[in-house]
Amino acid sequence: MIKAVLFDMDGIMFDTEKIMSEGWQEAAKQLGFILTDQQMNQMRGSSKARNTALFKEWYGDRVNYEEGRRIRSKYQEDYIAANSLPEKPGLHELLQWLKEQEIPAAVATSTSRKNAERYWDMAGISSLLTASVCGDEVTHSKPDPEIFLKAAAKLHVPIEHCLVLEDSINGLKAAKAAGAVSCMVPDLTPYTQELAPVCDYVCKSLLECIPLIEKENSVF
Repeated sequence: MIKAVLFDMDGIMFDTEKIMSEGWQEAAKQLGFILTDQQMNQMRGSSKARNTALFKEWYGDRVNYEEGRRIRSKYQEDYIAANSLPEKPGLHELLQWLKEQEIPAAVATSTSRKNAERYWDMAGISSLLTASVCGDEVTHSKPDPEIFLKAAAKLHVPIEHCLVLEDSINGLKAAKAAGAVSCMVPDLTPYTQELAPVCDYVCKSLLECIPLIEKENSVF
């Protein structure tokens, strides 16, 4: 039975993964390095510390991760300032439905609390969230399960009764390692059979999660 829903943020709640990818390509252009889609998939959903280590592994001392991240962050903020924060279709509908069903919703994001809360306020969803755990509040980032276990604990819901909505490989691995019910809502990373071991369900959009939860809970 699904008693709570744990949301990733970028790529699930907000259509920001595309902006961040464009920002990283801008950084690559300015700093003179190549960043492939495969490398982006490894970075997506993970922490600053883990991605710093990946850059060290890939580029040695040739590329400064902090400088690249600064360029990416500025690109993202400039885009949002000019175009507003892009929300994923069905975000408000799903959160409102969960509230009506008295199913708590929590966010478990690798983004810092300062930036995450600003986004929730911009989208007007803060009042629909029961709890949250952010990237600067965990020791180990996704694919480690820590962030989801902390979110479930804040809700006082056993992790096996939590539905995790994720778009990244790192996030799905973390959800599965935590023991949650994992659902991929694909964004930039497409679903493939290789992800089957870490995906219990796949939904094309957040709106599709409503009948999924109804079906899951109808057997009880």
